[in-house]
Amino acid sequence: MIHLHTLLPVLLSFLLYQVADLQLARDINKDAQILDSTSVYISDNASLSPSLQTVANDLQLFQVMASIDLSQSGYTSQQRGKHLVHTWRFGEGPIKAIHQIETAIALDTVVTQRYLENRAPTQQRIMNKFTFRTYAVSTAAAPIKLYYLTEEEQGLLEYKIDERQVELIYPKKKQGLSDIMPKLKDELDRLVVELSKGGK
Repeated sequence: MIHLHTLLPVLLSFLLYQVADLQLARDINKDAQILDSTSVYISDNASLSPSLQTVANDLQLFQVMASIDLSQSGYTSQQRGKHLVHTWRFGEGPIKAIHQIETAIALDTVVTQRYLENRAPTQQRIMNKFTFRTYAVSTAAAPIKLYYLTEEEQGLLEYKIDERQVELIYPKKKQGLSDIMPKLKDELDRLVVELSKGGK
């Protein structure tokens, strides 16, 4: 007879293992809907005239990545500061690893607004919550082949395909986003490089 207390750790580890799903397909669909309903400024280091059509074409490549069968991969998860990292590693084939990084930030800061004319600076308190998801795909040929950064409510913020980098700037920004993005992007860039080298 198997006692419940001996079975519980096995069941728990199985449940924890099953918790993480690759969210990329869901995020691409969500982001595509947001892009359909707003105008954005697109910065593309490989094109002088980027458009929503080029972005839509690029997203099809990410959709292919999102549909990869993960059943043949080895899954691990780890906490890196404020970042929860889910990793699927493949032993064979061109794709070596897919990383999904979840970052939750609760912003509570005071911003000083300065004016050019002779007006006294004003202070504004900004409180907001952000949920970012970052995806990075490593291949045998490129440590960082694909990179995709999205925020739950704002939508797609940036993606990279090899050396190509595309940033999206929305006319209506989520309050506080500009304040946290520079530091966050630096952190994510460092983390993705570590992960692509197989760092724990």
